[in-house]
Amino acid sequence: MKTKTACFTGHRHLLQDKRDTLSLLIDQAVSEAYQNGYRRFLCGGALGFDTLAAKRIILSRSIHPDIKLTLVVPCENQALHWSKEDQAVYRDIREQADEVIILSPVYYQGCMQTRNRYMVDHSSLCICYLFSFRGGTAYTVRYASFCNIEIINLAMDHSQTDITLRENQCNSTFISR
Repeated sequence: MKTKTACFTGHRHLLQDKRDTLSLLIDQAVSEAYQNGYRRFLCGGALGFDTLAAKRIILSRSIHPDIKLTLVVPCENQALHWSKEDQAVYRDIREQADEVIILSPVYYQGCMQTRNRYMVDHSSLCICYLFSFRGGTAYTVRYASFCNIEIINLAMDHSQTDITLRENQCNSTFISR
């Protein structure tokens, strides 16, 4: 059900010293979403923020056993060129996911954008970690804004109240954490 489904999007490169704080912010956002009736969380399963968010959803089941993790995988061989360690983490997350949706059997140009659009199209909340206005995360957040999806940006400083997506005609107000 789209109205009570949230999706995650964020950058692949996370600073090691920010991971603990980001984990807490994800936990807070998930807890708040849960209190608002969200039970299904979509995650792209990519490296970085996606992996961290998926792990936090899996851990949150100890508190909220009815939370569901759905991995939306752009292509079956998504992790083919990842390190052995990252592949092992990915396999573990896939095994613990409640559902795995594979959008294509093979990689093709644009499959990541297709995955991102799928997640937004099936969500009413986007929890993101956006600090750069370039790349797949910025694209996904712009699309979510265009679709009038609520956006929670965990990368924003608490003193900020809103930002504008500069590289696009669409203005969006973000809820800061």
